[in-house]
Amino acid sequence: MPGESLGPEIVEECCGPLRVARRAEVPLDRILEALRAPGELLKASRKSETLRVNDWAVKRSRKAGGLGVLKHTFRRARYRQAWEAALHLERHGVPIPLAHAYIERSRMGIIFGNMMVMDYLDGCVDVEAFADGLLRAGASDAELHGYLERLAETVNLLCSSGAYHNDLAGKNILTPDGEQFYFIDLDGIVLNRPYTEERRLQNHIQLYDSFIDRLGDGYLDPFIRQMLPRPGRLQSWMTQVKSGQAARRARTEAIWAKQGGRRQG
Repeated sequence: MPGESLGPEIVEECCGPLRVARRAEVPLDRILEALRAPGELLKASRKSETLRVNDWAVKRSRKAGGLGVLKHTFRRARYRQAWEAALHLERHGVPIPLAHAYIERSRMGIIFGNMMVMDYLDGCVDVEAFADGLLRAGASDAELHGYLERLAETVNLLCSSGAYHNDLAGKNILTPDGEQFYFIDLDGIVLNRPYTEERRLQNHIQLYDSFIDRLGDGYLDPFIRQMLPRPGRLQSWMTQVKSGQAARRARTEAIWAKQGGRRQG
């Protein structure tokens, strides 16, 4: 595929209960030191937590037992998905936090958890927050259109790489300056599947939903048009996007209502 490079050399080795896959240029000792460090908690969920350790981010699964151990063991490929996606996207020049290592904690072939070490993107915010900053600063129409054009170009690069992000909402795209963009939440990347019309529509619904409360169709129509292989059908496509976004928003708000929360921003 055009633009594909050989990618980094990967070394796989065992260190006690840890099975480590790492970039050859990254010393094993540094990886192990990062895994031992307490770090600064960045994000936590029921299944995992992400820590900042100096200039790295370490995402690790929570200790699993019972069914969780079975899932880690028999769905090993699924848990390695973010690591494989990171290497694939790097080979295709798609901007992401650089991945340094993937580690499985195992004993006698049973996998109890996993960890992934990647760059920490310092000074970045998600693209929704950056758009809010542009609006607060009184950005011109040209600046706002330029911002979305650059974002669309980066999304097109992702989609042409043979990868599909199943949650391409604004919260999963980071930027330090409105010029460079980085895709995160690589667990949501699906590799080597055709980028079908259904998947394209899903991504456009996610992106439209991220920006519609901030920017109107005068900005979002050309944004979506730039990501269409046949821009001439924009009107009928946008009808589908808007219908899908309304349904997505209704589902989201129903969940918030059930949880006693409310929409922020």
